[in-house]
Amino acid sequence: MSDLALKSLKAFDLAGSSVFLWVFKKSAGTKKFKAYYIKTDPVLEDALKGFAENERARINEWIPYGHLSQPTDDGCLTIAVGDTDFQVLKDLVDEPESDHATNDLKKLKGAVGYLVKFVKDGKTLYATRRTPMTWKPVYKKKNVINAIFENGQLSAVAGDEFTLEPRFDIFALDDVLLVSNKRGFESMMQYRAGYVQAFGELKAEPSFSALFTDMAPLLEYVGENGTHLKRMAVIQEKSLYSDPKYLKALKAVATKRKWGVTFDKAGRIIPTAATAKVIITLLLDHRLVSEITDIMYDVPDGTPVK
Repeated sequence: MSDLALKSLKAFDLAGSSVFLWVFKKSAGTKKFKAYYIKTDPVLEDALKGFAENERARINEWIPYGHLSQPTDDGCLTIAVGDTDFQVLKDLVDEPESDHATNDLKKLKGAVGYLVKFVKDGKTLYATRRTPMTWKPVYKKKNVINAIFENGQLSAVAGDEFTLEPRFDIFALDDVLLVSNKRGFESMMQYRAGYVQAFGELKAEPSFSALFTDMAPLLEYVGENGTHLKRMAVIQEKSLYSDPKYLKALKAVATKRKWGVTFDKAGRIIPTAATAKVIITLLLDHRLVSEITDIMYDVPDGTPVK
């Protein structure tokens, strides 16, 4: 599916497509988003096509989306549209533009992102970009397009009322998302909330909490750090700890390798502020030994363990 989506992206006729620009905000309602259609002038439409063309040319490979995965310099992450909140946004912007057109400048302020629909011969390519927090530039950037909203239309101008940057964070085609900017994607699609929820569920699992004498040092270490929350979500997803043999094996190896993790008489882990990072690495199964060099590494960074 991802291979076909990438081929479809490469083959899509951007130059001959019609352009429809939508601006969207998060919503507390069941729809999760509010979206407004903005008319655009030909100069701005050509610029948006150019942005999409440049981003498309950069993408030549894909890897599956994962909590800890990152796109390569010439690649993207892929995930099914239906597995994300993008499906909700897509359903919204697929409604008639005339029903959502706005002349109200206030509705553009505070937008979380903008989505451009490129439509050609009944096929639609969706390109999405996260906006700055205020959608107003604080300094000049090279290659950006500045635009002004006037008479219900967004037009390319020399001023700087709105800034459209020369790339996109997400392409969507054939029910597949191709994610170029993971942070932008997770911000717009509220993925952080999913990590927080996953961590909450993990803490409540008896098979997980039973690993520790006291989870407080671990919870304090994770806190609200986005990277740590992602790691805890991966731990929940792998669920290695649910194997009855896991804790005994972990204790045996950690003791043998002298990793500094301590255990009580019942074999439970005693977390501390100093060992929280190592404990998470072990729960991820990210401490591996090379069969070639016998060197021990922490992955995914490949950092040797001293």
